[in-house]
Amino acid sequence: MSLQFIRRMPAALVVLALVAALPACSGPGASQAYTGPGWYLEKSYLLVLGGPKVFGGPFSYEKCEEERAKIGGDAATQMLCVQHVGKPTKYGLY
Repeated sequence: MSLQFIRRMPAALVVLALVAALPACSGPGASQAYTGPGWYLEKSYLLVLGGPKVFGGPFSYEKCEEERAKIGGDAATQMLCVQHVGKPTKYGLY
């Protein structure tokens, strides 16, 4: 193997790992899940490229908090109830 090939291999492996991990963050985004004004149960991700994922809605605020409490555990603390009064616009790459 050439030295140039050995130097490029780690970068290629990182790119392949990111491409393989991208479907794990799949799910409907806020603009796809919007069906009307109300509160939506969303989970934000550290990778901004994927954007937040919506797990339910539209709800009233109380119903959204009930749905979040049903999930329980650490996952519930990572969820947010976000109010969308109009269809969310896309920002950036998501």
